[in-house]
Amino acid sequence: MRHSHRRYAITSIGFLFLSSIFLTEILLIYYYQNAHRKMAIRYQNRELCTMRATDTRLIYTYVPNTCEANAKGYNDAEYDYEKDPAIYRIVIIGDSVAAGPSSTENFGKILEKRLNTNLSSHRGKAYEVIVLARSGYSTSQELVILEDEAFQYNPDLVMWSYVLNDPAHPVYHNANGELGRFWYTPQYYLLHFLQKTIFLVYERVKGYKCEKEFHKFLHCVYHKQIEENIKKIRVISATRHIPIIFLIHPIFEKGKTYSEYSLIPVHHILNTMATSVGIMVWDLYDVLRYYNPEDVKVASNDQWYDPWHLNIKGHMVVAEYLYEKLTQGLWGQKLPKQPR
Repeated sequence: MRHSHRRYAITSIGFLFLSSIFLTEILLIYYYQNAHRKMAIRYQNRELCTMRATDTRLIYTYVPNTCEANAKGYNDAEYDYEKDPAIYRIVIIGDSVAAGPSSTENFGKILEKRLNTNLSSHRGKAYEVIVLARSGYSTSQELVILEDEAFQYNPDLVMWSYVLNDPAHPVYHNANGELGRFWYTPQYYLLHFLQKTIFLVYERVKGYKCEKEFHKFLHCVYHKQIEENIKKIRVISATRHIPIIFLIHPIFEKGKTYSEYSLIPVHHILNTMATSVGIMVWDLYDVLRYYNPEDVKVASNDQWYDPWHLNIKGHMVVAEYLYEKLTQGLWGQKLPKQPR
């Protein structure tokens, strides 16, 4: 009799436990679906230009052949994977900063035009700069592009466009205008909730002594992860026998000029991480510091300050810097400077 009571108690507890898990899962599904509906109202055109990626690591992608995207889901012209031997091809990997205001007005396409106008006849090659960039992508998503897509284009050189919010988690943080949260669908909502809770608790504990400014905080808390990702980039470069140049973008600090720039230590850390494993670093602070930030950044408004994005002039400045680094540094070509 005693054993039957014990079995009944264990069965009852197990039933209650499983029932609570089931009900919690139902409640979380309702919560996430409701949050998604609110985001769909807030971003009414989001589903026109973006969609859930078939590769779950990417979370979302651009809708092919829509909203300036090409057939492969990038805001660029169409390029064949195969290339003519007479073409020198550069692939740029990044987010909306690399993508620029449009498919023709970004530092990659300006660089392409500059190379073909001033260098093509001198070196006997045509130049293609392919921009594999999507708005809001973090390092974890960009690594997928590097490994699975970039080398299909048979590049001669890859440029990794690194912005200081790139270490952000594409779902748990919100450095992508909620694109990650909008398109991410958990397989199990309770498990996702627990993972997110653990992630945020770990971040708070790990970041207890870190500076609270978002970009400094990311590079303090996720220092080891950033270092491992940079090493991974180097391994991929060595395996593929294709050089990768690490471009570091400075941010635009609100109310400050570059003479007051407070993230130089973060740039130095990134530079050391990359150069210590054999990756070439070109820090765009080296050229942008000579400009008033308001002259090279997109305009902000009262509702939101944009600390990341270049305007057309900013993209032209960066393209000219890259042109000079390529021709007078990497390729060692002593060519006359063109007027800016």
